[in-house]
Amino acid sequence: MLVGVISDIHSNLPAMKAVLAAIKRLGPQRIICAGDIVGYNASPDEVCALLRDRKVGSILGNHDRALALGDTSRLVEDAARVIRWTRRRLSGASREALEDLPARRSLSLGGRRILLVHGSPQDDDEYVLPLTEKLWPFGNPGADVLVMGHTHVQWTDRFEGCGLTVINPGSVGQPRDGDPRACYATFDVDTVVFRRVEYDVETAVRKIYAIGELDNFFGDRLRKGR
Repeated sequence: MLVGVISDIHSNLPAMKAVLAAIKRLGPQRIICAGDIVGYNASPDEVCALLRDRKVGSILGNHDRALALGDTSRLVEDAARVIRWTRRRLSGASREALEDLPARRSLSLGGRRILLVHGSPQDDDEYVLPLTEKLWPFGNPGADVLVMGHTHVQWTDRFEGCGLTVINPGSVGQPRDGDPRACYATFDVDTVVFRRVEYDVETAVRKIYAIGELDNFFGDRLRKGR
């Protein structure tokens, strides 16, 4: 069973459209998202509507949680300001959809137990970067495959000691590995493939600049993949 895996869209509509088009060509049975649908970029309502239309199964990221709870205290001020702007921009349907998302989600796909979290299995604000098995501190959270986001960096590993495959598909809407192309992944049983797709970065940048309430830095970094 082929599954499309995405994360950290961050209101980047051109990137999300490009990724969904690329995934569609591969013919997966399901698309799952490890959160952070909103934040940083200029098209939160359009991205939320697109995910609802495509029936993408998602969880809350830390930016989504801040919006749903109306509490930005755990975000840096630049990111918090974007979330406050986003709350004013979202339609009622999009806000309700975000508020209804769980913080984590367990699925059974193709006979595999899949757990979606945003940060770590313990904290959606915790960054988990590539680790050796000796340093993996979380054990097995009751799954065959653990999907995480938050770092905006693609990585995967198989931790044999606890029988767990970990997948981080990177970021759709704000890659941070020096490559500005949008990130996603696919997996089928234990085969994980990381993928990138070019998108109209300049349109995403211009949308940020045009709003005036968002820091231009968030547009500039899209060009650099940082």
